[in-house]
Amino acid sequence: MIDWKKHVRLMAKYRPAAIRCPHCGATTVSASGNSSFCNFCEQRVDTLSSAAIEVSSAEVPFASVLAGMVAGDWKATLESADKLMKGNSRPEQLYLLGIFYRRLSALKFQNKNYALMGFMEPNADSIRDSLDLTMKWKECFFKVVKIVGDEQQGNVQIEPELVFIKLLSELNLKRLVEAQVTLKALQSLDKRGTLYEYALMAYETETDGKQAEKLVSKALAQNEINAYFYLALYLSKRGKLSEAEAVLGKLASIASMPLAKELDYTVRLSLEASKF
Repeated sequence: MIDWKKHVRLMAKYRPAAIRCPHCGATTVSASGNSSFCNFCEQRVDTLSSAAIEVSSAEVPFASVLAGMVAGDWKATLESADKLMKGNSRPEQLYLLGIFYRRLSALKFQNKNYALMGFMEPNADSIRDSLDLTMKWKECFFKVVKIVGDEQQGNVQIEPELVFIKLLSELNLKRLVEAQVTLKALQSLDKRGTLYEYALMAYETETDGKQAEKLVSKALAQNEINAYFYLALYLSKRGKLSEAEAVLGKLASIASMPLAKELDYTVRLSLEASKF
């Protein structure tokens, strides 16, 4: 079992650098020296020089959606996202939209108040909105899988970054058999190996595979911030909910990761339920 307390103590000593992801435009943090993975979209950022990554809205269409998320203007942001999604066939943008819709769906689902009187109609509205958004985020990820999958056919020159987001989309959709096939394809394409190692960690942790502990430990040793989410996921799958909650709490103090926020909500619900 991973010594999670040791890693939480190490996290407290981090002075992570703030960088801007060239893929989604999000401000992310990194404690590693050469490359890192975005806290928002999990795509690789190859430099820690924020001055070298000046990302404009024109270069990253998703930046307008992201700005709305940061401002908390969800209505306008949803309209902006819907506009960007309409007729869009670019897998990179659809992948980012999938993350956005999934995050907003989770927030809508969590927006319930059981102290309301009567039939608690606002709660029903929140659940309905969440389900509508779930359909959207699944549609986005399915489109990524389809578009990149079609491009893979007979294309030995396909960019490993596209296969990487296809793999992450399949994990979001829980299409684990397909993800295993995509993982093998990524291994042969990613000459540097960093995308493959991260993808393998994500896959093994999600499937509770035999290599999960080794891969999470290796990523933690490399000071990969997102590895703390996978550490919490690893612990939660072994019923170590209090430990997972502690890790997620520390992670939230230095980085904002959508998947970590979802896991934290699930872990907290499970801990509350265990009291009864």
